[in-house]
Amino acid sequence: MKQQIAPLSESERRWITKQREQASRFVDAYSSTDSGQPFTLDALDRAFEAWLATNETDSRLVNGVINCVGIAFGQFLVDSAGLSWVIATDQHGTDLAVHGLPGKGDVLVYPANFVAKRWERREKNFLGKSFRQIALQVDAVGLANTAKGSAKP
Repeated sequence: MKQQIAPLSESERRWITKQREQASRFVDAYSSTDSGQPFTLDALDRAFEAWLATNETDSRLVNGVINCVGIAFGQFLVDSAGLSWVIATDQHGTDLAVHGLPGKGDVLVYPANFVAKRWERREKNFLGKSFRQIALQVDAVGLANTAKGSAKP
């Protein structure tokens, strides 16, 4: 199956907003030094690390944290790396993703899955670092495509 990219529905946009609000409450609950401060990926990293230390096993709660942290991460990619929220469908199914450089690099990140894989490994302090790496790669691909388009034969 060829990959398909579709815009979000209004209900999907509302769900993203709800998850972003939940991520803010998550930081307040698990990183008291960041409570009331501007929302950052470093604060989200600290909260995620503290939450990991609880060894939560309730799958409903784990999925809730993965979703709110993943969506917050994705929103940073949207706000600062020029990506857009989409629904992506491929041979593995349909999921919420962030997408950029359509037809030029087709950057696609599945933020909740990105966080879920790190939860499985109990990885800490990956959000800020990963954001910077992805943003640099998006910039590099964008610049490479701009250079190709401006090259003269």
